[in-house]
Amino acid sequence: MSRKKILIYLSILISGVILIKFYELRIINILWIKADRAFHFGKYNLAEKYLGRITKLKPEEVDAYILKAWLEWSQAIAKKDEKKLNSAIKTLKLGQWYNPFNFKLYLEEGIMWNAFGNDEEALRAFKIVYVIGTIPYVRLYPHKLKSMGKTYEAYKAMKKIYDKFKDEITYQCLKKIEKELKT
Repeated sequence: MSRKKILIYLSILISGVILIKFYELRIINILWIKADRAFHFGKYNLAEKYLGRITKLKPEEVDAYILKAWLEWSQAIAKKDEKKLNSAIKTLKLGQWYNPFNFKLYLEEGIMWNAFGNDEEALRAFKIVYVIGTIPYVRLYPHKLKSMGKTYEAYKAMKKIYDKFKDEITYQCLKKIEKELKT
């Protein structure tokens, strides 16, 4: 094959990839607009559908998993619907599978379990946030420990956070827990 033909085929291939990526981005933007519109008109199942399509097209789109899961678990609470809770869990697990080091997915899971009163599952999710997250979210883990009566463990976790980030709020939290341990 001649060099000229190779260059033509290569340029066609590159143009095709660029065109596909451009349209994929446009489709995702349109789906976000449709999800937003459906949400604001109270069509939550439709919003979930659009968000699900976004996650299929772009699995690294963490916000789509978070919003879809929030819609699902908040409806599970409002309607006492076990299926919606299972959908939310599935959505978060799928997002975590594709984005294992994005702490926001574990944060949402912890918030969800907290809303359902499942302290152990919330603690498990917040511990992952504690390990891979950043300030201020990492402090949720020791706060959850403390709320569960595990004050000494909360102190140790808060101390590690302070040693890592050296921020004033963590220092104040650490001193507060320390004071409680002394009484």
